[in-house]
Amino acid sequence: MYGLALEGGGTLGAAHLGVLRALHEYGIIPSAIGGTSAGSMIAAAYGWRGQLSDVEELFADVTQLGPKLLDLNITGIMSLVTHWFAHRDLHYLGVFKGNRLEKLMNDHLEGAMLAQARLPLVIPSVDLISRELVLYTSRLPRDRGLDHWERDASIAQAVRASTSIPIVFAPKEIDSGMMVDGGVLQNLPISSVRQLGESRVLGVSLHVAGEDTQHPDNVMGVARSMISAVGKQMERRQRQEATYLLEIILPEGSGTFSFDRMDQFVDIGYETTIKAIPAIRAAFAQSVPAMARRAAVLSAR
Repeated sequence: MYGLALEGGGTLGAAHLGVLRALHEYGIIPSAIGGTSAGSMIAAAYGWRGQLSDVEELFADVTQLGPKLLDLNITGIMSLVTHWFAHRDLHYLGVFKGNRLEKLMNDHLEGAMLAQARLPLVIPSVDLISRELVLYTSRLPRDRGLDHWERDASIAQAVRASTSIPIVFAPKEIDSGMMVDGGVLQNLPISSVRQLGESRVLGVSLHVAGEDTQHPDNVMGVARSMISAVGKQMERRQRQEATYLLEIILPEGSGTFSFDRMDQFVDIGYETTIKAIPAIRAAFAQSVPAMARRAAVLSAR
C-alpha cells in the first residue's frame, strides 16, 4: 500500500502514463494518488475507478486532439487590446479558456464528483482571492493541517482548476474562488498524498534536459518558469517527504505544449520506471519511510 504523487508539467505529464504502465506491469499498484496540473489529469483518470485503461483512453483522446484542446480566449484578448489603447486598466485573465479541457475530463469521468472517486485522490489548486492552497479531494483527511481541503466539486472541475497555468489559462471560478494551477504552491503533492493516510509515497518529478540554462522565449515558457521559480523552495521540502523520488529526464527542447512528442514522453517514463523497480521495491520494503532516494536516467533522444 502506498501513495503516488505526480508533478505538473504540461504535455511532459504524458510520462506519468509510462510510469503507471510499468508499476502495473510489476504489480506495484498505488492505493492513493494525487497530482498537480498535468499530473492531476492522470491522477483523476486513475483515481476515478483505479483502472489503468481509463488513463490510456484519456491519453488517446488528448493525443488525437492535440492543440485543438487549447481554446483561444478571443473575447479576453480583444478586451486586452481595447483597454490597452484606451489607457484603461487591463482586464485579461488568460490566453486560453480551458473549457475544452474541462469538457474532455467531464466526458471521460462521466461527470463524477470527487466523492465518487474509488481511490483516495487529491488535486492541488490555488485560490487567487484567499491566496490559499486548496486541496480538492475524494476523502477528507483526519489531519488537514493549515490547508483548505475541499470535496464539493466534480473531478473535472478540480482538474480544470489545477491546470489553469497563470497567464496561459483563465482561472477557474468555483463558488467564490478564482482557482489557478496548483503548481504555484505545490507542484509535487507528496505531503498531501501522505495526509490521505499513506505513510509511503512514490513521488514522480519531471525535468527537461538542460532546462536550467534555457531562456524562456514565449508566454508558455515564461509562465512555466515563473511557477518553477516560485515553487522551487517548497518543492525541496516535498521531495524530502518521499519514500522514493523517481525523476524522469525528458529530451532537451521539450515544452509545455509538445503534443507531437507525447508518445516519446510515455516511453521515457516507462523505461525510467522499469530501471528503478528494484530500488523502489527496496525503499518500500523498509519499515520506516526513508528520505527521498533518487533515480534519474538521462533518456534524452
